[in-house]
Amino acid sequence: MRRGLPEPLSERIPNLAPMVDVIMVILVFFMLGATLTIVREGALQSELDPRSGPGEGVPVEIIPTVKIALEDAGDGRCNIHVMGRRLEDNSFEGLFALLREKREAGADPTAPVVVAAQPGVRWRWVVKAMDAAVRAGFRNVQFAVHLGE
Repeated sequence: MRRGLPEPLSERIPNLAPMVDVIMVILVFFMLGATLTIVREGALQSELDPRSGPGEGVPVEIIPTVKIALEDAGDGRCNIHVMGRRLEDNSFEGLFALLREKREAGADPTAPVVVAAQPGVRWRWVVKAMDAAVRAGFRNVQFAVHLGE
C-alpha cells in the first residue's frame, strides 16, 4: 500500500449500476401509469349483446321524454306543441295544467322535459314553458339545441 500517492481514478468513480437500475424501475413505473390513464373512467365501451348472457335480464322501463315544441305564430305569440300535438288552448296555463295532469297520473319527476324552440320564438316564451314544467313538478328540464345541417 502506498500512502503518499492518490488512489487510481478507476477506484474513485462510484458504481453506476444501482443508479441505472433505479432509473429503469422509475421509467417503467411512469410508462405503465401513463398508459392506464388513457382509458377514461366510467366510459368503457362494450360490444355485448344485451340478450345474451347466463340468464334473462330484467326488462328496463324506458322513461318517456316529454317534448315541448314552440313555434313562432307570426303575430307576437307562439304555438305550443306537446308530444307532437298542438295544445288546444295554446296558453302556458294550459301547458302547466297538462304537465300537472301527467305528474298526478304518475309521471316520474326526474323524467326529462325537453323544450325546443324554433328560430324567431321570443325567449320569454321559452322561459314560460320552462317555468310551467318546473311548477308542474318536473326537475329535469332541458333545452333542445338545433345544429345546422
